[in-house]
Amino acid sequence: MHMTAWTEGYVADIPYALGFYRETVPAHIAFAAACVGKHPGLALRPKRVLELGFGMGLGFVINAAANPATHFEGVDFNPLHVAHARGLVDEAELTNVSLREASFQDLARDAQEGQHDLDLIVLHGILTWVSAEAHEAIVEIARKRLKPGGLLYVSYNCMPGWAPVLPLQRLMRENAKRVTGRSDQQTGSGLELVKALMSEGAGYFKANSGLEQRVERMSTLDKNYLAHEYLNANWFIFHFADVADMFGRAKLGFVGSGTLVENIDGLAVPEGTRARISAETDPIFKETLRDIASNKQFRRDLFARGVGVLNPAEHNAILSTMCFALAVPRSQVSFKIPSPVGDLDGNAEIYGAVADLLADKTASFAEIAALPVFQQGGAGAALQAVGLFVHSGQVLPVAAGGTVGSEVDPKPAQRLNRVIAEKMLNGRVYSFLAAPTAGSGIQVPHSELLMLTAVLAGQGENAEMVSAYVIQTMQRLGINWVKEGRTITDPAERQRIVSADAATFLSEKLPVWQKLGIL
Repeated sequence: MHMTAWTEGYVADIPYALGFYRETVPAHIAFAAACVGKHPGLALRPKRVLELGFGMGLGFVINAAANPATHFEGVDFNPLHVAHARGLVDEAELTNVSLREASFQDLARDAQEGQHDLDLIVLHGILTWVSAEAHEAIVEIARKRLKPGGLLYVSYNCMPGWAPVLPLQRLMRENAKRVTGRSDQQTGSGLELVKALMSEGAGYFKANSGLEQRVERMSTLDKNYLAHEYLNANWFIFHFADVADMFGRAKLGFVGSGTLVENIDGLAVPEGTRARISAETDPIFKETLRDIASNKQFRRDLFARGVGVLNPAEHNAILSTMCFALAVPRSQVSFKIPSPVGDLDGNAEIYGAVADLLADKTASFAEIAALPVFQQGGAGAALQAVGLFVHSGQVLPVAAGGTVGSEVDPKPAQRLNRVIAEKMLNGRVYSFLAAPTAGSGIQVPHSELLMLTAVLAGQGENAEMVSAYVIQTMQRLGINWVKEGRTITDPAERQRIVSADAATFLSEKLPVWQKLGIL
């Protein structure tokens, strides 16, 4: 199979999946640092953010639209990705974006010694799939361009969780070399081979019992995603210590995990291992122990260039100014929070009080911590409750200055959301919208995107108008309404269900979206 040189062994013939990752949001990064008692540095009010390897660019563009006061620089070496991102930028008329089709090596060569023009660098998932030369280039870019006080976010596949899968990836890649056709077709062929070997009793699958579940899950995943995950020539599964060492060469120190719950041992590792982990004083070895304890397979790390530990008074001062917004209707707030050690049942009195306050308004941490329910537990209990709400996606940290009546201009995000809604009308689905009040984005089911198109088309006055518009659109696009996993085909039933859903959307979801500046 002939691989063109520019791809450096990276799957480039099919686009990467479209996603938005809240851990790449500046406000989330700042809050994550503050949660572990570190200074959020320049992530608090970043002037310039660089994303290396932005994929199709949906997340990158949502971040840019929702944070119009920040300049977003994006680099990806796949022209298909860059063209797609540029299309969204142009249609939404965003002015705070620069896009470049280049390799990380190109970017590293162009960077000047002491350039130090970046507040934040973001790398989502790319580290695993680029060459060793690209890894060196990433370090060079960080060393030359990240300001002192700047942060870097990097997520990647890691050990020990991926250890049993290494031979499986190699098998699929060797098989792909011998199969013609596009990467997604090669993936399909690889999956068939794997299933056949399993049914034939191959010893590797017997010795690694967890693989069966993984293969079953793979069968349900998007073939494009799988091709990127399993067919790349470069496939580095990192030990945390090696990543820390790598960024250490750019003078970056480890801050904590962007996955908030992973910084709380009581919620992230088995009980028996907690005493040993908490006694460990070396931060790098502590993470290594955590990874072994939780069989970690994906890390979301924050590194910083010279960011210090806060003393209690400083910590309090930084936290108290941070603001938070509810991302779901109050009636839908759940106190069941997913965590690596199972679902947590949040105390209804405590979590209810926080949800009530946020349903009323965007509130600062100081206002949340002042609630009567935190009289006993104090700021520590308040931080855990807010942190877990943010972790569950129900609460969003608000970008600095994103308080009510402040200077965040919602128009760029609203233009992008209109573009996303219009694409839905043409049968192209992006499942996320920009939420400028929070400087973030939210995931949106197809049904709610359809209802948004009705509202934007001036058909949102009541549930009847919305449902009529939505049903007409679905018929034109040849799609069905799905309710709780069931496809609704009967016209009368569909009419009833869509009307009821539209009424709920107008009374509950729309007001939340308006508060978030979505429209």
